[in-house]
Amino acid sequence: FSEFRQSDDLSRFGCENIADNLIRLEKKGKTHFENKISICPICKSKNTVKNGKYERKLIFLRIGEQKCIIQKYKCKKCGKVFYTDLSSLVYPNSNITLPVIDYIENSYQIHGSGLHKILFDLKKQHNIEISHQSIENILLNSNYQFNYENWTYSGYYLFDSLWVKINGIWNYLLALFDVKLNTLVSVKLVESEDSKTIYQFLNESLRNQKKISIGTDLKHEYREAIDKLKVKHHFCKFHVKQNINKRFKDYFDKNQLTDEEKELLTDLKQEIYKILDAKTLNDAKKLRDALIDKKYPKNKFTDKILWKFIIPYFKKLTTHLENTNVPSTNNKIENIFQKVFPKHIKRTMKIEQGLLTRFMLKLNHWNIKNEKEKNHTSF
Repeated sequence: FSEFRQSDDLSRFGCENIADNLIRLEKKGKTHFENKISICPICKSKNTVKNGKYERKLIFLRIGEQKCIIQKYKCKKCGKVFYTDLSSLVYPNSNITLPVIDYIENSYQIHGSGLHKILFDLKKQHNIEISHQSIENILLNSNYQFNYENWTYSGYYLFDSLWVKINGIWNYLLALFDVKLNTLVSVKLVESEDSKTIYQFLNESLRNQKKISIGTDLKHEYREAIDKLKVKHHFCKFHVKQNINKRFKDYFDKNQLTDEEKELLTDLKQEIYKILDAKTLNDAKKLRDALIDKKYPKNKFTDKILWKFIIPYFKKLTTHLENTNVPSTNNKIENIFQKVFPKHIKRTMKIEQGLLTRFMLKLNHWNIKNEKEKNHTSF
């Protein structure tokens, strides 16, 4: 017999991270597994003896499928016959070892590889032949979840929803982002994006947590839910600019305007942008007051822009100037959506479980990177 106990040796056979009590042996070209100390799973007695062997096929990283000899034991106290504990190497009723499962999950969450790409890499690099359905099952059974129960949130949040298509039907993945933790702290897949559903999601996610401010885009469903929650609400500056620019463009396209009217309206848009880009709250207030005093063409369009949006929602537009902990845009949560679930993926899901497990796997990689960046020291 030759025994491999060091991690350097075990990693060559795809057995890294196995428990110290599990021993890998080689005899006549076959791999044997046995426990250093055999403990009866019924009575916990160590008074056991070896009681034969059985053969089992296992798939290892780097060496592929192998026929393994597994030691059987018998408890002298209660008479129970049991097998070598392989729980640190392979799941029950499975022949794919944990390092292979880790490789498949990492291939998806780090590189975004598809099923057939992972299948090809396993065959070419590790001499492993398994079906694409087995790979799919591994991804579906991934059990990565956040442990929210002991988290203390900062009180500063961003909220958004991601449209995802499941078997041809659009659904909504609601997501709450903590600005200080720099990660999503709550996600939920729902069929409707109405204000009642959003309120229930936010209320459940923020129960017994600090609630200082929540940033969103301009959807009225978000406004209704957050106002009901009684939390300070601020708008994303990028979405506000985008919305204003679209309104002006549509008005110019649908109406025949003189050059002078176009010039006045363009000037109005620039004045609004100056308020949004102000460096301090006092500067924004001065620009707002100056805008009110200026004379612009009075019509339904300018009234809607000024008196139904900019003036009444001035506080929601400038919260980031009042409190530096409040971000001016939703870029952080948008960035997570783009990295975790790009457009070509979010349209192809067929079942809810597949969508959620894939999302959480990619989010896990995001959080690992986030932790490394927070702990990085530059010199």
